Amino acid sequence: MISARALSDALTALGAFTEAPTDTQLAAAELAEGSAALVARLSNALYGCALAHVMTAEVTAHDAGVVGQCRADAWQATGATVDSITLLLHYTAMRLSADLRVISEHLPAPPQVTTAAAGAAEALTLLLEICTVRSPDDPRADAVTTNLTRAVNQLTAAAGHLNNLVTTAP
Repeated sequence: MISARALSDALTALGAFTEAPTDTQLAAAELAEGSAALVARLSNALYGCALAHVMTAEVTAHDAGVVGQCRADAWQATGATVDSITLLLHYTAMRLSADLRVISEHLPAPPQVTTAAAGAAEALTLLLEICTVRSPDDPRADAVTTNLTRAVNQLTAAAGHLNNLVTTAP
């Protein structure tokens, strides 16, 4: 596990903190939140900060005509294999689905759109989980058919929300 100090130093380097917390401040936060909670909070802050930098840099690279290699560097940094990329995509879809559900009330888009997007992300999460089942001995193998059915239902519901929006739109 990465230490709270290493995470806070990374956040400072990325510009998320104007100055790094002192050892006393980190110790107080660890005492108040617990080590795992503090590391999780700092890891998520680092993820968010890095993601903001990635999006900006990738848009700039794309606009300059550079495509492809930027994403490959991300996979390489994770020590990626086919399975780990699938797991990372599964995690990303899971987070996207959860985030869409939470923020859908505050987005200016029609609720049918955010509900459909969340449902599609949930279906993608299920499909990516299925992709990582490698043998009948995998404990998740018993749920493959159930998860396929759930994914179909999620996608059908998402399509229904969008179809209703299209037919009722002015």
